[in-house]
Amino acid sequence: MKALKADLHLHTAEDPVDRVQYTVKELTAKAADKGFDVISITNHQQMTFNQDLFSYAKERGILLIPGMEITIQRRHVLVLNPPADRPIPDIPSPSKLRPPETLIIAPHPYFPGTTSLNGYLLKHLNLFDALEYSHFYSQMINFNKRATEISQFFGLPLVGTSDAHFLSQLGSPYSLIYAEKNLEAIFAAIRKNLVKVISCPLKQLEMGLIAARLFGMRLPSTVG
Repeated sequence: MKALKADLHLHTAEDPVDRVQYTVKELTAKAADKGFDVISITNHQQMTFNQDLFSYAKERGILLIPGMEITIQRRHVLVLNPPADRPIPDIPSPSKLRPPETLIIAPHPYFPGTTSLNGYLLKHLNLFDALEYSHFYSQMINFNKRATEISQFFGLPLVGTSDAHFLSQLGSPYSLIYAEKNLEAIFAAIRKNLVKVISCPLKQLEMGLIAARLFGMRLPSTVG
């Protein structure tokens, strides 16, 4: 079975929280150039998905999966193909509300910051289908290490994502998912841990530049 190149955590200019410079279609075109088969736009608190965007991606050989990065109890959670018209008010809710065709991922769970899950992850580990191995790390500083340990100890799948806010971030990490190219098969493959993380560390200077750019892109109404 051909492995699908996938990135399931991406932000675009439609994000209501961060000032991202490129649109969904610009990101999709870039992803096609880089050989991606599957992507998900996961803007904060908002699903950026419609038939036009789905068709635009399909024409370029990409399956676009609906998604969003929601805040639950001030912590970020990735919800792919979220259930329609069902609010998720607290961390225990996803497992109660989600149908099988919805996937729940713990994004950057041990990264510094109040929006990362940190202690909430182990407390509610059974609610998540997978953990994220995220873009922002170097050989010296890698906040993904704890997530990797948790993944190995509990047998929970690890998916590579770029959490891209800049086009230059697209491409590492990413996931190779061994599945047919449809939503149900992809989610089933992830749950069965038929996924491989492809990644390489950033240089220290790159980390510093990205951190500075990220700090400057937060919309004024969301600072603090």
